[in-house]
Amino acid sequence: MKYLRLSIALCMVMFALSAKAQTTNYHVYSLFVINIAKYSSWPVQNGEMQITVLGKSKIFEELLKQNGKIVNGSIVKVSQVDNVTAIDLPHILYIADGKSGALDDVLKSLQGKPVIIICEREGLFKKGAGFSFVVMENSTLRFDINNTELDKRQIKVSKNLSALANQSI
Repeated sequence: MKYLRLSIALCMVMFALSAKAQTTNYHVYSLFVINIAKYSSWPVQNGEMQITVLGKSKIFEELLKQNGKIVNGSIVKVSQVDNVTAIDLPHILYIADGKSGALDDVLKSLQGKPVIIICEREGLFKKGAGFSFVVMENSTLRFDINNTELDKRQIKVSKNLSALANQSI
C-alpha cells in the first residue's frame, strides 16, 4: 500500500506536471523535495524538518508554501542562505544551480552529518550529493540518487523511492 501511494504521488508529479525543456517548473522541483522528505528518515528528528536552500532559486518561493506543514510528524521550516558558512544543520540542503560549484565545500562542511543534499544541476549525485535532478528528453523531471552517500550520512530512504530513481549508485 505504501509503495502504491508513493508510486502514484511521484507519477502524478512526473507526468501531470512535467517540466518544459526551456522553462524550469520549480513547483514540480519542490514537490519532489517534499516527497523525498516524506520517504526518508534521519537518525534524529527534533519536531522540525529544516529545509535550507543554498543560493538564489525560485524553488525557495515554492518551498515556502510548505512552511508549517507536517512531514513525517515534523513541522517544515524553510530557509535560504547565500554561502556555505551560513549553513546550519538542516535535514535537507537544496543547492541551487548557481551554487553548484560550492558542492565540494558543502560536502566538507557537512561531512558525516545526517543531511540530504539535493542538487538542482544534473549529475552531481556522482560527486557526493544524495540526489540530483535530471530533465528527461520528454521534458519530465526525474531524480538520480546516491545511496552510498546517504548511507554514510545515516539517512534511510525508502527502497520504493530508490527504485523510482533514473540512476543510482
